[in-house]
Amino acid sequence: MTPASFEQSTHCLGRPTGMTADECDPLSVANVETHDGKPIVISCWKLTKDELEEFQKTGRIWLFVWGHTMPPVSLSANTPFGT
Repeated sequence: MTPASFEQSTHCLGRPTGMTADECDPLSVANVETHDGKPIVISCWKLTKDELEEFQKTGRIWLFVWGHTMPPVSLSANTPFGT
C-alpha cells in the first residue's frame, strides 16, 4: 500500500530517523477528535493493483506496527469525513 494524500489532511509526517526513503514514505494525516473528545490521527492508504487483486481473493488486510506493543488502531474502507 502507498500513503495517499487527502483533502482533510492537516499536516504531513516525515519518516523516522534511521529509515530510508525506500523503507518509509511521507504520510499525510489529519489530527481530529472523536465525538467524546478523544484524539485520533487519520491517514489514507491506496492499494496497489497486485494488493487489490490479493484482497479480492482473500478479503484480508495485514497491519504492521513498528515497536513492541500494539496501540489501539482501526482500519476502514469508509471515509471518516462523511463525504
